[in-house]
Parts: sequence; structure tokens; C-alpha cells
Amino acid sequence: MGLFSWRAPTASTGDPEDDELYALIARKSDIRSPRNWVHYLYFADESGARAACAAAVDHGWVLQRVGAAAAGEEWIVIAERRNTVVTPEAIRDARAFFAGLAASIRGGEYDGWEASL
Repeated sequence: MGLFSWRAPTASTGDPEDDELYALIARKSDIRSPRNWVHYLYFADESGARAACAAAVDHGWVLQRVGAAAAGEEWIVIAERRNTVVTPEAIRDARAFFAGLAASIRGGEYDGWEASL
């Protein structure tokens, strides 16, 4: 294999969509490099969004945005970690945290993540 050959990461995040996104990031940049990592959640109302914010901050996440969603009556919470290395283990932990958080609040929905290249 040549010096500049690309190989897909072999570790699994446990979620096919997350695996696909992780592999895409690896193809476009050095997967070992720190990056900004952003997660999106939606809630039926402001009180649900504020409850999620408190839990996210307690879990070490920084709030990028909290407010009314662009369309409809929902509220959006955007949480991030800056300058962090995204690993399959971190992805599994974050998905479990955010999906569990959204499920624990009436009208909550976890809408996934993205990371800078």
C-alpha cells in the first residue's frame, strides 16, 4: 500500500450512519486531528430545551445555540465540543448521551452530529 493510500477506519461506532460519517471525515482529513464536534437536538417547547441545556453543560458540552427552530414551533439545542479528537468510542458515548437525553424529555428528538474537517 502506498504512502498516500486511504483505508477506512476499522473501528465501529455501533451505528451504521455514524460509521459512514466517521469514514467520510477520515477520507477528507486526518481523523486523529482535533476538530469541532456539533450535535443537534429538537424539543417541543422551551422548557424541554432548557432542561436539555442544563444536562448537556453538566456533561461537558458547550452550548452553541438554544432557541426557536427555523420552522415550526420546536426549539433547537446545538451543543458542541471544540478542539476534540472524535473517536468511535466518543461517538458511541455521545450518541447514547444525546439520544437518551432527548428520549427523557417530552417531545425530544436527537438529530445527529457533524464535525469540522
